[in-house]
Formats: sequence, structure tokens, C-alpha cells
Amino acid sequence: MQSAPFAVEQSLIGAALALTTVIYVGNLIALGYWARAEASARNGSTLWTFLFLYTGFGLVYYVWVRYVRHDWESRSEPADRRERIVTAYSLAVLLAFIVGAFVTPPDPMTQTLTLPPLFAVSFVVSYLFVTRGSVDGRGRTTV
Repeated sequence: MQSAPFAVEQSLIGAALALTTVIYVGNLIALGYWARAEASARNGSTLWTFLFLYTGFGLVYYVWVRYVRHDWESRSEPADRRERIVTAYSLAVLLAFIVGAFVTPPDPMTQTLTLPPLFAVSFVVSYLFVTRGSVDGRGRTTV
């Protein structure tokens, strides 16, 4: 009769591992889309933009320069809604990973179990951060 809690624990770990894998694979797809859109809007290389955004340091630097300092050269076209969503997705993965490293013990299983809920909260926060200032008071998208 002791196998019931073990079965529930195993299914919870399996679900968390599957969700974590989906989140990370989705992040690769989102980064690819974001790099293509960013490179085409700035007449740059998609490969170099992807490699820059793929590194944690490059992503943090990009967010700092573009969204905090507003010190990036102007784009040839404004970011559309889909690009803002994939930007928020990638930022949420990075934020969830960083917060998980600080609030969980250094155990890979615990970090795997906490990543999906941290990602959900981080996505809301990062989406609000990315879309802040992208629409003016009259409902028009700013460049």
C-alpha cells in the first residue's frame, strides 16, 4: 500500500521534467524567431544575433541596453506583438533560471520541479516589462 505516494511522486517528477524540456526547446524556437526578426529590423546577421541572445550575458546586455537605457539604434520597423511575446518568453526562461538558482537548494531535481511555476510567474513579469512603453496613450505602437 506504500506504492501510491511513490507513483504520484514519480508522475510529478515526470511531468515537471517534460514541462522543463518543453520550456527549453520552446526557448530555442523563440530565440530563433527573435534573432531573425531583430536582425532583419537592424540589417544584421541572424546567426550572430542568435548566438548573442543565446548566451545569458548577451541576453542580459541586450535587455539592459534596449529596455532599460533605451540606448539602441532605431529599428527599420517596430516590433510586432509576436516579437514582443517571444522576447518575453526568452526573458522569462532566463529569469526563472536565475531565480530558481537562488531560491532552491543546489539539487537538480528540485530545480527541475520549480522551473515550470517560476517560468509562469516570470512570463507575466517579463511580458509586462517588454510591453511597457511599447504602446502610447492613444493605443498606437511606438517605434
